[in-house]
Amino acid sequence: MSSSLPPKPQEPLRTASATNAVTGRRIIALWFPHWAAETSRADYDATQPFALIDMHKNAQRLVGLNAAAGKAGLYPAMTLPDARALVPDVQTAMAAPQDAAARLQKCAYWLQRYTPWIGEDTSPETADGLTDYGLLLDVSGCAHLFGGERAMLEDIAARLAAYRDTRGITMRAAIAGSIGAAWGLARFSPTKLSIVPQGQDAEAVLRLPPAALRLKHTHIDLCQRLGLDTVAALARFPRADLTRRFGPEPVLRLEQALGQAGESLNPYLPPPRFLARKNLPQGVTQTEALAMLIAEMCDELAAQLQASGQGAQRLDLALTRSDNVMLALALPLAHPSADARHMVRLFEERLTRLSNGAGGLDTGYGIEQLQLVAARTTAVTAPQADISLSRRLYKSAPIAALGGLYDRLISRLGAQVVVQAVPHASYIPERAVRFVSVLEAQARPADDATPTPIEATTRPLFMLCAPEPIEVIAEIPEGAPYRVRWRRVLHEVTSAYGPERIGPEWWSRFVGQSPGESGGHNTRTRDYYRIEDTQGHRFWIYRDGLYDREYDRETDPPQQPPRWFMHGVFP
Repeated sequence: MSSSLPPKPQEPLRTASATNAVTGRRIIALWFPHWAAETSRADYDATQPFALIDMHKNAQRLVGLNAAAGKAGLYPAMTLPDARALVPDVQTAMAAPQDAAARLQKCAYWLQRYTPWIGEDTSPETADGLTDYGLLLDVSGCAHLFGGERAMLEDIAARLAAYRDTRGITMRAAIAGSIGAAWGLARFSPTKLSIVPQGQDAEAVLRLPPAALRLKHTHIDLCQRLGLDTVAALARFPRADLTRRFGPEPVLRLEQALGQAGESLNPYLPPPRFLARKNLPQGVTQTEALAMLIAEMCDELAAQLQASGQGAQRLDLALTRSDNVMLALALPLAHPSADARHMVRLFEERLTRLSNGAGGLDTGYGIEQLQLVAARTTAVTAPQADISLSRRLYKSAPIAALGGLYDRLISRLGAQVVVQAVPHASYIPERAVRFVSVLEAQARPADDATPTPIEATTRPLFMLCAPEPIEVIAEIPEGAPYRVRWRRVLHEVTSAYGPERIGPEWWSRFVGQSPGESGGHNTRTRDYYRIEDTQGHRFWIYRDGLYDREYDRETDPPQQPPRWFMHGVFP
């Protein structure tokens, strides 16, 4: 097998600035080369070499160093005897990788003062299998709040350098338009703080070594054997040749660094505040046993919510099987609730539906871990209880009984079936309300109030689903009717009140008409009348269109004359 790539004529490199428009995305990559040692709880002199040791590959090796140890010639994965032979007085302590990872997560939460979108580093495994500590921040649109990108980086570096006032934390950082470019510059740029102008990521990355592309150590070794010492040398070859030699991953990393392929950030999520968890020594497969365990967790979670004065608006249940397959179940609530019995009832109905379904509840070889989280909560106020003459508390009525009914209906019928009418800003009567799911109606206020207050007596309690055409005889074209025929029944009008004029929503032709309005309905002026016949029946009718302005016989084609419609009935 040949040890070199096939020759190819030189051709201009494809860069993101030449092929892609600038998106405005800005990513900060933070790299902490001495994180484990500098954040260790061990008491040591920071000016002298210090190393963390751990058992690795059947030997005690260095897994974390401070800056002084690196200057003395020590390096990660070095055995402890070799390190003592080079630096006899090196300070050592046992490593705690879990503590270092927890402190990095705590640092990520602290960095939320700069941006709410902070992600985990995407560092590949090193050749020695050690952990590389870093963070990614999406600061798009945030830098100006801190005086610019340079001022933001300097502020982060200054605050981390003052950590514990003596040791400090060594940091290298870079700002670029893509995650790949920022990651490579933070580790391989000659400067500690690098800022790449927008649209120039490719020019900055092409000068770096191939290791800046987040490649595996096997791919880096192959690049060294082939003499590819820069990203530019790697990018000159066709993508098909690179894929055939290296596989698809290096090509993807190259395109991500050059801004030719998208990449998302995996954010750190804050730990849930209200959580109940159960770890079982043996797997559980029976639905009845799962229901009992869920009931116990509901009691625990409800106690936490009540102690904090919160009510759950969404519950997330995660069931982990013995083969590490997770079954997730989300349960939205129409009204904030801290009632354990209500939660248990809802979960029992959902489990029953899943068990009786076509596939059933696939528990595999058993559920070994259960976790119940109140994913979304809101503050609730308990009603004041009455006290009897014997100073015993009466049992208060359940809070939000209607919300509990909504939850049970949703559990059985579905969230899109149980709807509620919410106000909508429109003068057109049939568009004054919208029907949305009760979950959406409870989670948001009315999108808009009615433009102006309207007296309730001017609107009928019963409105037709759609206005029905009627026959009307009036003394004058623009006047009130004195005879109405509706559904083949003639009504003699004794009194009429009106008109109440409602103009058309002219903007609807630009933003799109509502369903059912394609035929020109709601495009002309309406005059509403409240009429009463000789039998005492009261109706709400309107004339659609005006004779003098919206009807002209001479136009070509002639406009449709005004028509009359029945819209509602008064009790």
